[in-house]
Amino acid sequence: MKLALRAAAVTAAAEVASFTYQRIAETRDRRRYPPPGRLVDIGGRYLHLVTAGEGSPAVVIIPALADNVLVWLRALEGVAAETKTCVYDRAEVGWSDPLPRGRRTFDLMASDLHALLSAAGIAPPYVLVGHSIGGIIARRFYAQHPDLVAGMVLVESSHEQQVSRFAAVDWTKGPAFYLTVMARRQTRILGARRVAASLRLMRGLDADIAREVLPECADAARAIMLSTRFQRAVVGEMLMVVRASGQPPGLGSIPLTVLSAARQAPRIGPTWAQMQDELAALSTDSEHITAPEAGHYIHLDEPDLVIKAIRDLVRRCR
Repeated sequence: MKLALRAAAVTAAAEVASFTYQRIAETRDRRRYPPPGRLVDIGGRYLHLVTAGEGSPAVVIIPALADNVLVWLRALEGVAAETKTCVYDRAEVGWSDPLPRGRRTFDLMASDLHALLSAAGIAPPYVLVGHSIGGIIARRFYAQHPDLVAGMVLVESSHEQQVSRFAAVDWTKGPAFYLTVMARRQTRILGARRVAASLRLMRGLDADIAREVLPECADAARAIMLSTRFQRAVVGEMLMVVRASGQPPGLGSIPLTVLSAARQAPRIGPTWAQMQDELAALSTDSEHITAPEAGHYIHLDEPDLVIKAIRDLVRRCR
């Protein structure tokens, strides 16, 4: 009995120490790594926005699940040579404030984006570039404001039915997969994880950061990925994916480019390819390009292809 009580006391003390260390480290990180863009007030909350270039239509990049602006800075520069280009952090991602209490939905994310563009003075029309779940947000934005959208680029875009359709061909990629990932995220001891990262014991994390962001942004990216806010954002956005359903809304005749990757998991690859074809069919003026050497993050594996596709679509819209 005494041994059990001692073990419980040690565990509780470790948890308190981890929590305290995490809070202190996050406060320090906020001072060390200011936002590279500007914080825009959308009505009592601030969203982080990075802009570059000049011209119309404005390109608006909508990143993947829990991704922040740093992942897109390389591509941003290339697209900005053609026209005004911006990328932002969704609520609770990167440097942006969290949502008010309540369920996170794709429609709410689209409304946030509209409020951000209006408050920041980014004039329409827009070319929306949605990566992964950013593609669903782009389509919901179009459904809410079709008159503001000149064209769209879907980069390995998620499909509203992907979870159920993946489960039909490989149950390990269905809802159970997302629920398992969320459970693991919720049980992580973040203070211990941060210590391991500071000692450079997390080689996978370091490799991901080196691949995804510019060298000068590596420390800021590491701080974000070790934050409590990042863990919450991953779980919240995964829940949006699991809850998604229905058919993707049509896109009329707006210029549309769908970029899909050749490198896919064997069991779900054909299903993913079929869903990408369906997305390309949403507009009567569409082009479907396959990136032969890329995985899901095409803008990292083949950045020139993505930059060219976006710039070409901007010219089509003009």
